Amino acid sequence: VRWYQAGILQPFLRAHAHIDTRRREPWLFSEETRKLIRDALVVRYQLLPYIYTKFYEASVDNTPILRPLWYSFPHDKSLYENQVDVMFGDSLLSSPVTDAGVGSHTVTLPGDKNTIWYNYFTYSVHAPGPMGINVKLSTIPLYILGGSIVPIKKRLRRSSALMAKDPYTLLVALDPTSKAKGSVYVDDGISFEYKDTNLFSELTFENNALSCSPKGSYRDVAEVERIVIIGLKSEPSSVVYNGSKLVYSYSKLNKVLTIKKPNVNFVNKWTIELVL
Repeated sequence: VRWYQAGILQPFLRAHAHIDTRRREPWLFSEETRKLIRDALVVRYQLLPYIYTKFYEASVDNTPILRPLWYSFPHDKSLYENQVDVMFGDSLLSSPVTDAGVGSHTVTLPGDKNTIWYNYFTYSVHAPGPMGINVKLSTIPLYILGGSIVPIKKRLRRSSALMAKDPYTLLVALDPTSKAKGSVYVDDGISFEYKDTNLFSELTFENNALSCSPKGSYRDVAEVERIVIIGLKSEPSSVVYNGSKLVYSYSKLNKVLTIKKPNVNFVNKWTIELVL
């Protein structure tokens, strides 16, 4: 289970064993173990739009997808010897638990007073520094860097090919100045046409507005069905897109705003405004 949980946050993932060793496909384990492995793989599939975007960026500028903490935070010398925590792209931090039978784990969240982190699953807020957490076998320590916008897909399918037309969810994790940025890359996913026909859209949140700026000619792109803004300090009086008010909910406890069915995609230029 732990190796699957670690593997889902690697650029390349497959269940693999030597031909002379015991087979270890997920369906060969107990029902309890199968569920834990399935839960981990669900996270991997959710993150495929983000992972695909990071692979595109790596192909353009050679930026590694899996990065030691010192790569993203080079001024912190204490990170040079860290062999546990790793950045998965520029927005996610993975701290895999690989020891059997442990009930606690230490996560190192890098940064300074201008840095904030959010738990990927609960959206809880965390300051930089070493952090001890209680862990169960189901725990996957995964954190979003404040200031990031992460595209994901949340509908469960039997394969990534069946997800192609599924709508997106945007996780907008605000930094202490209430800003965030990210990107999403889309092509047909199957051919060399990507060289001439693709779409790269830059996403920004600032001044209480989320904007999309697309570049490229690919058009067969699914819509955004949900926008989750994490770390929003107060509830807006309305959320407006193209002159119309959008449906939303706000959690005062978690400071999370969820915008439902905004009817936007990454093909067109758009801005959604929060009226505070």
